[in-house]
Amino acid sequence: MSEYPYLSLSAVTIDPALARQLPRRLAYYYLAIPLARDDDQLAVVMAYPDNQASVAMLQALLGISIVPVQGSAGEIRAALNRLWAGEDDSGAVRVLCWTAAGDTSSQAAAIADLVARALAAETTVLDAGQTSLETAQTVAREGQYSLTVIDAPQGETLSRFLRGSSTPVLLARGAPPVLDHILLVLRGHSPDESVLDWVIPLAQAGGARVTLLTVAPAAAQGRRRSRFPGGLAGLLTQDSAPGEHIWACAHRLTEAGVPGDLKLCQGEPEAQIAAEVARGGYDLITIAAEAHGDFVQRVLQQIEIQAPGNRQPVLVIKPITE
Repeated sequence: MSEYPYLSLSAVTIDPALARQLPRRLAYYYLAIPLARDDDQLAVVMAYPDNQASVAMLQALLGISIVPVQGSAGEIRAALNRLWAGEDDSGAVRVLCWTAAGDTSSQAAAIADLVARALAAETTVLDAGQTSLETAQTVAREGQYSLTVIDAPQGETLSRFLRGSSTPVLLARGAPPVLDHILLVLRGHSPDESVLDWVIPLAQAGGARVTLLTVAPAAAQGRRRSRFPGGLAGLLTQDSAPGEHIWACAHRLTEAGVPGDLKLCQGEPEAQIAAEVARGGYDLITIAAEAHGDFVQRVLQQIEIQAPGNRQPVLVIKPITE
């Protein structure tokens, strides 16, 4: 049971001006709505208030201490649909590609072309010989691109890029894939649905199957609360919040006609994900960044250790900032 008080939005009048202080895309990404302000605190109803990284990100974005309140994902999504009615951003997908190789036959450009064809997207290619990675980030932000494809940097450069990116990022780590098999790492909260928004059309275009992978930590570490308090058993029933979320994601794939399977395991998440990548034969790895992308970097480090020869592209879904 959640330690946060539960609030049904059916009994609440939402102040549009206050609620809109959280930009639309971020509100949908985190399934969160600001409800009431009291001096230096802001009450925010969230579908996943126990996601501490999301709470920290919202506090940084809104510049105020947040008091999380538990709400229904369905009620929050319905309220957001009413709040932002007529302001849907389902326009053309625009892809920005930054390639260190400097020619259109590079890995990044080829992967960008594959994605663009699958999503009927417009693509702009920037040459690293003329444009820095930092400039590419500025172009992505100011040009309102939907996705940034880059030749994957390493170490601190990757860390800075993920933290500063205003769009989802596709890290080109190897040869352009034929999308037969996609791995979708479920994080257990609302950004997973944003990942599905990308994965479903990619899978449909390429006839790919999708494996959903969820890892329940063996035990909560230190003060960190586990997102899966029931452990592996909690993932096996729709009566639990994690189980309900997992099966809702699986149902979306079924409704979209995308074949796939579900894998559940327990242990250190980064190590378990890397182990699955090493043995899975996947063409694309997809994962939500949650906040700044620290978890994604740890996963990539583990993949380098356990599967150094596996060079699949990695699609990192970050919230698109307004």
